[in-house]
Amino acid sequence: MSLLPVLRRASAVAFLFLGAGAAQASVALHLAVSTEREHTPGVSTSLPARETQDSDVVLGEQFISIREGQSLTVLDFATRRRHVVDTAAGTYVSYSLFDAVGFRAIELRHRQGIAGILKAGGVAQHAPPPVYEEQALSVPDGQRRGPLQPQVQEGTVLWSLEQQPLLNLAIAGSPVSDDVARTFAQYVRYTWGAHPLVLKMLAGGKRIPADFTLHYQEVAGSVTRRLRVSGLNMDAPATYSLAAYRPRPLTADAPALERVLAQAALLPPLGSQAHPALRAEAEKQFAAEKPFDAFLTMLEDHFSTGALVEKLSRQQQLAMQACQPIHDLTRGLLAKDKEGIADALVTVQGLRQQHGQEQPVLALFEGNLRAKLGQWPQATALYLQVLQAKPHMAAVYQDLGDALYAQFDAPNAWRSWDAGRAMAPGLRQFRKINDLERDLLRNYPDFFAGGTPLAPADQPSTSRPASRTKTVGSTNLP
Repeated sequence: MSLLPVLRRASAVAFLFLGAGAAQASVALHLAVSTEREHTPGVSTSLPARETQDSDVVLGEQFISIREGQSLTVLDFATRRRHVVDTAAGTYVSYSLFDAVGFRAIELRHRQGIAGILKAGGVAQHAPPPVYEEQALSVPDGQRRGPLQPQVQEGTVLWSLEQQPLLNLAIAGSPVSDDVARTFAQYVRYTWGAHPLVLKMLAGGKRIPADFTLHYQEVAGSVTRRLRVSGLNMDAPATYSLAAYRPRPLTADAPALERVLAQAALLPPLGSQAHPALRAEAEKQFAAEKPFDAFLTMLEDHFSTGALVEKLSRQQQLAMQACQPIHDLTRGLLAKDKEGIADALVTVQGLRQQHGQEQPVLALFEGNLRAKLGQWPQATALYLQVLQAKPHMAAVYQDLGDALYAQFDAPNAWRSWDAGRAMAPGLRQFRKINDLERDLLRNYPDFFAGGTPLAPADQPSTSRPASRTKTVGSTNLP
C-alpha cells in the first residue's frame, strides 16, 4: 500500500511537531476502527449497533498523539499531562494523566457494586464476567487469573481468558522495536481498553499487528471492536509543541464550575501579607466582642494560607470558650452517624441564617456535611459559592475535587486539586490527594510508562489545566 495518503494526513498536523534532530524518531500509523454491538434483548440502550472511526496516531518516545477529525489528543508521559487540541479553533485544553486511571479505578468499583446488586436481585446473568470489566477498563480487579489461552484459526489466533474470548489477533504485522510495541499497547490502553494480560502480550510482541479484534461484554450486550492498521511511517517527527495553539478561552455562558476552575488557573499564590491581614481582621472582631466572627475569620485564614489558629490571648481563649455557637458548630462537625450529621446540618443552616448566607466558612461546612450525607450536587454548589466569593481559599478546592470525584468527574476533580495545590502546596488537606496519586503510581504503573517524570514520583502535579466541559478523558471505553 502506498504511504502517500497517510503522509498527506500527517502533513495536516505537521506543524504540531518539531524536527526530530538527534532524538529518536516516532512511528506514525493510521487506524480504522469498526465497532459492532449486539444488544441484550429487553435492555434499553442508545448506543448504535455499528459505528466506525478513523485515527491518525503518532507513537513517540515520551508521547502519543491521536487525531480524529478536528480533535487532536496528545498524551505526554514526561509531564503526565493530556492535551486536547481543537485544530479548527486553534485552542487546547490540558488535563492530568492521573484522572484517566483514577476514573477507571473508581469505575471498576462501581461496576463491581452493580454486579453485586444484580446478583442479589437474582439476575446475575446480566452482569458481565469480571474479565470483561478488566478488558474494558484495562485495570485488574485483584483476582488471580490464569494465562491467556490461544486457539489458532485461519490467519489469526484467538486469545481467551477463563474461557472468555478477548482478542483475535492477525498473524500479519509489522516488526518494530520493543519501545514502539510498548507504546502501541499504551495507545490501546488509553483509547479503547484491553485486558492487562492482552496489553502485556501486545507490548512484548515486537510488532504492530495489521488487524486485530477486541471483544467486550457489558450489561447492554456484547461489543466487538476491530482495529486495522495501515500506512506505517517509521520516521515521523520525534517531539511536539503546542506553541501554535492557545489555551481555550472562557465563554460567556460557561457554567459556574468552569468559571471557578478557569479563574483558579490564573490566580497567583497568596502573598506573604495574606495571613497578617486576616489575623488583624480577627483581632478587630475579638475587640468588638465578636468571638464567633473572629473564629470564622481564623478558619478562613487557615483554609487559605494554612496558618493555625494559635497565639490567642487568655482573654480571647476565654471568649471563645464562652461562645455557644462555637461549641455547637465544632460538636456538629465531629458527628459520625447519619442522624448526628443531619442534626449538625440544621445547626449550620441556622448559623448561616444568623450570620449571612454568604459567610464562606459556614457555607463550606454546610457543603462538607452534605457531602457526608452523599448529597454531592448540593455540596458542589456550596463549594462553588464559596470559591466564587473567596477564590484563594485553597482548601476548598480539595473538597470540590472530592465531590467531583465522587460524581465520576475525574478530569475536573484533578483540575480542582491541582489548582489548590498550586496555591498552597503545603496545605495538609492535600496530603490525601498526594497519597492517592502515589497509590495510582504504585498500583497502575503501566499507565504512566513512556517517559521520565519531570518531578519525583511522590510529588503532586501542580500544573493548572483549563476545560470548558465535563469530560471523562480521552477514552472510548465501552
